[in-house]
Amino acid sequence: MVNNSVDEQISQLIALLSQNNISHNAIVSNLQKLTALMRSPETRSDLKHEHWTPIEILAKEGRQILAKTEMSDHELDFITELLRFLRNSCGGLCENPNFILNNNELISFPKEVLKCFIPKEQQKEITVLKVVIQLFGNVLLSSEYSKPLVWSLFFGENIFGRLLQHKDMAIRECVLMVLFNSLSNENIEPIFNTAEGPSILHSVTDTLLSNPIDWGVLFIEHLLSREDFIDRCYSTLPLKNRLLILDITEERLKNVQDEHSFSIPGALIGSLKNRFLRNITQICNMKDYDIEPAETVSILSILCSASICDAYVSILQNSKDLLQTTVETLKCIHLLGKEGVNVFSSVQELKHQVDPQLSKEVACHPLYGFKKNLIRLIGNVCCGCKDNQDLVRRLEGIPLIMDCCKFDAKNPYITQWCILAIRNLLENNLENQAIIAGISATGEVADVKLLNEMGIQIHSENGKIRLNSWPTS
Repeated sequence: MVNNSVDEQISQLIALLSQNNISHNAIVSNLQKLTALMRSPETRSDLKHEHWTPIEILAKEGRQILAKTEMSDHELDFITELLRFLRNSCGGLCENPNFILNNNELISFPKEVLKCFIPKEQQKEITVLKVVIQLFGNVLLSSEYSKPLVWSLFFGENIFGRLLQHKDMAIRECVLMVLFNSLSNENIEPIFNTAEGPSILHSVTDTLLSNPIDWGVLFIEHLLSREDFIDRCYSTLPLKNRLLILDITEERLKNVQDEHSFSIPGALIGSLKNRFLRNITQICNMKDYDIEPAETVSILSILCSASICDAYVSILQNSKDLLQTTVETLKCIHLLGKEGVNVFSSVQELKHQVDPQLSKEVACHPLYGFKKNLIRLIGNVCCGCKDNQDLVRRLEGIPLIMDCCKFDAKNPYITQWCILAIRNLLENNLENQAIIAGISATGEVADVKLLNEMGIQIHSENGKIRLNSWPTS
């Protein structure tokens, strides 16, 4: 029977420990068999309190080895296999990790291993470090009671900060698992309120830039559930790290309508909107690539995604300064783009779309998609909102958007977004419909085919284009 296997190995271990000259090789061999048994949930549950007595003795022996200035390969193997047994015994079961947490000898051993092996660089030593981190990860997953203890150890002694900069990516992945699973409402506060918090966030995002580890993404998402994250943590990061967080934010926003397990607070969207308003004034001052617009471009894309979410649309529709600034910025870059070849100029040659190399070069442009997204945001916040429709009219935004409705390889689908924006601006708004009807018949923006695509029926009368009908909803 399975139970006899555990009893048998524990009995053999007790016999080995009773000998005068304990053989580490024999102990390691016995532990390997116990470790293998612990891979099964059934045998893990067969561990009784009395079975832990010889393990306590081994843990004490392990602590004595750790106190030495040097350890032999046999001793290192012993440390490794004892940790593997403890790690496996804690998988998916609360009784065993709770017993370890409440036993000073058993919990002190992995704590001391962790501190001792952080600076080690040999591969076998890195393996020990990985196993002990996995042990704490299993304890966290199996016992809610463990969170304060693990957090105090890893955060309080800056172990998170040190390990998140480890050269071994597997170590970083294990640490990210521990970091995420040790979070609680109480534990998250130090990320916002201490000097170590921003350093940890910096290290996590650095890791994600080179390796998109799920545990790290989950950690960032957890922080994004705090409405003060942008104002208190995000701003401390370098640009490339901030862009990573914006990418995660937008990816989650795409699913916000369908998922309720994770939501971004409206106040956080408001903070991003305010940051956008502060930064966007620099865009029109760009000369070639003298200003880094990537953050502003990314935030604009997020605001576009948020503007079609029921949870955030009212926040953005009620922000008149956002709409006004967006229209004025569109007007600025559109006019500047017509003043010769510059960073704002359209790329209207079809070859930039069909040639893969040219298409790739265009996609790397710092303002790629920016103009399109300005129009997209205007159209979205004007949908069903007469006050915003009227504001765009007063800002002369309707003919502006009409004039933007031309192919531009730097702004894919800009024509379609212009069509949608005009539709949203004219819907149930007679004053805005009159703007379209009054456009000169000889003006460039009066593209009959384009207007028909928008659902606008027009005819010429006394040199003017008149609106014939507009389907309302």
